Amino acid sequence: MSRFWVFLGILVTLGWQVDLLLAYKDKICKHLIGELGDGQSKFIYCATTKSVPVNLCLGCELEYHNLRGEFEALLANANCSKQYLNSDRINIVATTQGILTELWQKANCDDCFQGNNSLTYNDLSSELDKCLTLPLHKNNVCFACKDQYVKLNTFYLTMEKSSMGQVCFDLQDNMNRTRLNWSKTLKCCQREVKLESFLIAVCVVVLLPILTFYSTVIVVTKRREANHGLLNEQEPELDAPSTSALITAALLSTRTAEPAVVSARTEKLAQVFNQTGAAYQSDDSGTEEHCLKPKVVSRAAPDTELDSSSDDEPALMPKVL
Repeated sequence: MSRFWVFLGILVTLGWQVDLLLAYKDKICKHLIGELGDGQSKFIYCATTKSVPVNLCLGCELEYHNLRGEFEALLANANCSKQYLNSDRINIVATTQGILTELWQKANCDDCFQGNNSLTYNDLSSELDKCLTLPLHKNNVCFACKDQYVKLNTFYLTMEKSSMGQVCFDLQDNMNRTRLNWSKTLKCCQREVKLESFLIAVCVVVLLPILTFYSTVIVVTKRREANHGLLNEQEPELDAPSTSALITAALLSTRTAEPAVVSARTEKLAQVFNQTGAAYQSDDSGTEEHCLKPKVVSRAAPDTELDSSSDDEPALMPKVL
């Protein structure tokens, strides 16, 4: 009987210890997930409040590193990671962490902490800001602070080239605002287009094709006239008038005959044509009569001649008219 109570006491003790262990593990998981949620909320608050002007990378560095540490601690605990990660279709914890990590990477925040680029840029930017705020430079700020602006812009371009355009977004936003202030607010980058230069360029573009066309026409005309003179064994007359001018002058200098003279010439031509036609008709009639006259064969010729002629050509008896 005593052994039974001892065995029962041992079982109760073990069960109580197991319950304590499970409660402790559950408490640890809740603590870890609470710490992660608190870290995410702090990072979101920091990013939101430092969005304009953008100071996400340099201003929220501590919050982001705490956020990563708390998420890694949750992953290190197998029981907690199994309980809170991949437990449903939405996977809220992992999805939220992925969004915040993507925001950090999209801003190229890791570039801010490589080398001394951020420190050097901030020093140059501070020098420019001091120069712009000096009362002595109020009326001539563009000329007085030009060197500081050129140094800052040159350093940024060098940094952008070395990082293949993946510059820390904090520096990108600051440089964009600096350029906007320098060009539009202070109006230190005015590019005025002179009206005279524009008109000269337009005139050149319009007149150049016309001048080229007429120059080509003149050169070709001179060469043709020179070649024409050489073919006629004459010296080329480069100063001679053009062919079209000569034709026009010849037409203008031609005299116009009077109507009476023209009609007389026309009558003479008609008489000549009539006489020629009559003569031609008389010649034709004589020829036809000669062709229709029959051939008379002499009857006193011997029979042999008649026989031989009959062999050569058929015997035709002429009709006596």
